[in-house]
Amino acid sequence: MSDPTTSVTTTTSTPETIIPVGFNSNILKKDNGLMLNYAISSGKELPNTLVFGAKVDDTVLISNYNSLRKVIAPATVESIKYINSQMISKGETKKWYQIPIFTKCVVIAGLALISLILVSLSNNVNELNQSKGLLNSSGIVLLYNLIFICAASLLGVMFYLLKTFGDSIRNYTLVPANAIELNASILIGIISGFVISELFSYAFTSIGNNNVEIHKMTLALLGGFSADAIFSTLQGIVNKFKKLITT
Repeated sequence: MSDPTTSVTTTTSTPETIIPVGFNSNILKKDNGLMLNYAISSGKELPNTLVFGAKVDDTVLISNYNSLRKVIAPATVESIKYINSQMISKGETKKWYQIPIFTKCVVIAGLALISLILVSLSNNVNELNQSKGLLNSSGIVLLYNLIFICAASLLGVMFYLLKTFGDSIRNYTLVPANAIELNASILIGIISGFVISELFSYAFTSIGNNNVEIHKMTLALLGGFSADAIFSTLQGIVNKFKKLITT
């Protein structure tokens, strides 16, 4: 009878491979199957070194795992498990855009856009009141204009998150940590847009022979969208300031 172990190519077990105490080969088999199914469904090229069969030892399982991990990169076992578990509709009808974290971003982005439009309809929100800023405005006028700025910042950060999460889901790189950080990212984006819109003037700026008017709404949108870059810039300034004090 033929050996039940089917091999694409024969591999030699490396003597350096050490099997840890408490190693569970069943988990490794499931992970290998998960990565293999993902690689096949994604049309990725499989290496010829993979070995399949009923009598593969733990060393071969580890070798298969390392090979498949390179094939599915940048996706990981964790991200594949998480995305598959988050699908609202099971079976063949499941859609990547039905993942709760992405749906939440779509809803928040829609609410931010609606809020921005509704607040902009108020007579209190205009170019003159926007130019006064925090120090020269007060009362209901200031409140409406701050809501307008925060809504624009929120719209900017949601624009960024929708693109980022959409790419992560399509590439199967979304992990649970992304869902945990969602609320913090939204808050940082709002703060970033608010700070940038209040720190910079939106008066006419001369560029060559043309005058370009930079509105606070534009700064708020850019601040929310580029919150990570602004945070890194401010952090760099703080670090340089610390060095000047300590030296």
